Amino acid sequence: MAPRTAVVPKMTRVEQKRATREALIESARALFVESGYTSTTAEAIAKAAGVSRATFYLHFRSKAEIVQWHMSALEQPIRDAYRRLDAFEDPSLGDVTAWLNEHALFWRAHRAEFASMEQALSHEPLVSDEWFAMLRRVASGMDNLLGRQSDDDARLRARLHVTSMLMSTDRNFHFALVQGHDENFERLVSVLAEQWLFCLHRTG
Repeated sequence: MAPRTAVVPKMTRVEQKRATREALIESARALFVESGYTSTTAEAIAKAAGVSRATFYLHFRSKAEIVQWHMSALEQPIRDAYRRLDAFEDPSLGDVTAWLNEHALFWRAHRAEFASMEQALSHEPLVSDEWFAMLRRVASGMDNLLGRQSDDDARLRARLHVTSMLMSTDRNFHFALVQGHDENFERLVSVLAEQWLFCLHRTG
């Protein structure tokens, strides 16, 4: 008796659409790492994913939207990380240093996505606008710090302090962990920890 051939169920239209979108996202990620964001075209992404250029534009209006998708995927873990920082009742320098080293592991794990974001930031208003909006959302989620402030003006100043520190951490981690300039990383973390500690203890 001839062996029976397993029947592979056909994907539904929704499943096919999701699989194509995921293939485009992963192909773009690989090409951004290999060739850089600016050198990667929508046509190259489509070809790597095994679909047509027209199919690419059924899913994304531009390659900037793929970077924006990566940013959206990273936002919740980033917001959760900063909520853990905000949750320290009376943080010490050691607490903040340990938190920064833990957050650095997240950056190392997602170097490719952060590198793509950085390249797109200087070329795509969509990406730069979303990056800054994300920082503001993260800052607004620091409920313990903001809740200790005496009035709206103090809360605004505290939120601006946090936003400034978010930008500083982002820039320093980018150059150290994405660009590889990490020869003084331990000292860099200690400096950032001192700055964050001042910010977290702020009351007004």
